[in-house]
Amino acid sequence: MEYKTFRIPVELRFRDLDAYGHVNHAEFFTFIETARVKLMEQELEQRMGAGAPLFVVVEASCRYKEFITLRPEVLIVIQVERIKRASFDLLYTITDGAERVFAVARTTMVCLDAATQRPTPIPERFIELLSEKGA
Repeated sequence: MEYKTFRIPVELRFRDLDAYGHVNHAEFFTFIETARVKLMEQELEQRMGAGAPLFVVVEASCRYKEFITLRPEVLIVIQVERIKRASFDLLYTITDGAERVFAVARTTMVCLDAATQRPTPIPERFIELLSEKGA
């Protein structure tokens, strides 16, 4: 199955810089979190309505490729790599919006039942919204 690619701009702040004048490595995780929350709120939760599932991060990694210096924003390109019964993997490419790639990150998300806090199957409607043929 083919999945949509999402492009989410994330604003940089002066406080994201470290003593060397580039974005501190820990802020990369804040950038992908910000993009993921925007994606879930704007693209998915609004379209799912009251039946929006609860997802939590169970694993995160980041491969740093180039320093980010102060700029107005970075563009986070989010792609679904794999969907299993109760989890899915997201690939994030942190770019300047053109050809520069600053980092590539991944998260594994697990769908939880809000009442039991246990893994539960991902709703089919959610998978449809991620797919190229989805609504």
